Amino acid sequence: MHTDEQTLPATYQVGVFALIRNRDAYLIVQPRQPLLPGGRQGLPGLLLGGSSGLNLVEMNLRRVVREQVKLVVSDLKLVGSHASRSPQDSGADARLNLIFGTEYSAGILDPNPEQVAAADWIPRTELLEPGAYPEWLAAAVRDFETTQAAAAPAEPAPSRLRFGRRR
Repeated sequence: MHTDEQTLPATYQVGVFALIRNRDAYLIVQPRQPLLPGGRQGLPGLLLGGSSGLNLVEMNLRRVVREQVKLVVSDLKLVGSHASRSPQDSGADARLNLIFGTEYSAGILDPNPEQVAAADWIPRTELLEPGAYPEWLAAAVRDFETTQAAAAPAEPAPSRLRFGRRR
C-alpha cells in the first residue's frame, strides 16, 4: 500500500582524516568531539557536508591539520574508507569517512585546545596490537605502508663518481 506521506531526504556527510607518519610513529589525537567510531582516539580531520569540487577534500584536510595540530604534511593518498551511522546530534543520517595517508613535513606538534584534547605520536607496533586501537585505524596503517612500499623508487645503483684529479 502506497501512502503520500512526505519523507525528509537523507543527509550525508563525508569525513576526511589524515594518518600522519613521522618515522616509525603515527599521530593520534583526542578530539573534543569524536568524529570517528571506536573510542576517544582519532585522527586530525573534518566533516564535509556540501558539494565538493576538484581537490576540495585535500585542500580542506591540509587546512584542518594545520588548524588542529599545527603540522604541514606531504602528498595525501587515500588509504582507507568506511561508512558509519552519524551521531544523532550531527544532523546527518550516514557518514562516509575517508582516511588519507601522508608523511609529516614540517611544524611542531601543538594541538589547538579548542579542537583537540590531546595529540601524541604513537609507535606503529602499538597501533597494530590487536584490540589496542580501532580496527579501521590498524587497517589504514597497513594500507598506507603497503602503498608507500609499492611507490618507493628502487635504490639507484652506486655510481663511480670520483672527485679530484685523475692520474
